[in-house]
Parts: sequence; structure tokens; C-alpha cells
Amino acid sequence: MTRALSTELDVLGALLAFDFIGFAQKSAALDPADAAYGRAVGAAFGTAARRRFPLGAEPREISGYVAEVLGSLDAGAEDFDPAFLEALLAAGLAGEEEPAGGLPDPEAALQARLVLTLRLVRELGLDADGQRELLAETADRLGV
Repeated sequence: MTRALSTELDVLGALLAFDFIGFAQKSAALDPADAAYGRAVGAAFGTAARRRFPLGAEPREISGYVAEVLGSLDAGAEDFDPAFLEALLAAGLAGEEEPAGGLPDPEAALQARLVLTLRLVRELGLDADGQRELLAETADRLGV
């Protein structure tokens, strides 16, 4: 595993473990505009999405899920475009790196994927072994 991807996966491991202080400290060393970080987050997001929705999801289900997620946020929901979140989730479920229209703002996509990944992992109720397994699957998807 390359040093950069090791760091990125370590950051994601902190997020999956709900270690928000560790996540903030570790992610401060990463450039949110770095494509490799975006790929790692995207891979983890896609893995978590497919685990949460193992049979896929219809557009109405995706829309309802996004509305539920945004409605549950204490603050910051206004920072996310629901249509963009729906497109990210649909792409993640399809195993695609980005939605059909592309990523007009990679940093916004990164933040959205982090929020959605955190929610998905919480819903999956992964213990430490399950979190490591998700990270290992993410590393496999990244080819490391």
C-alpha cells in the first residue's frame, strides 16, 4: 500500500470508528482537493452504500433516503444539494466513481460522501471488525 493511500485509509478508519477528534486531526494533513483522497472516500462511500442497499435502490427510495439524511442533520443541511446527493448515492450504488454529470465541485462531493458514509456506517452498525473489513474492501477497490 502506498504511503498516501495508507494515510487516507487511516483517516477513513477514524471516521468509521466515529473517532471525530482523530478524524479531524488526521484529515488536516490531507488536501481535500487531492484526487487520491477523493478516490479513497468515494470507494469507501460506494462500499458502504452497497452494503446498506444490497439489492440497489429505486430513484424514489434514494430520494427518500437523502431527504431523511438531510432532515436528521442538526446543522449544515443547507450546504448540500439534494439532487447532487441523490446522484452521488445512485452512482455509488452502481459502482461508479462519479455521477453521470461528473463532479462539478470535487470538494463538495468529498464532504457529501463523508457525511453519507458516516450515516451509512452508523446504520450498518459495524463493529471494529466490520469497520476493518469495509476498509479492506475499500483498499481492494483502490487496487492497494
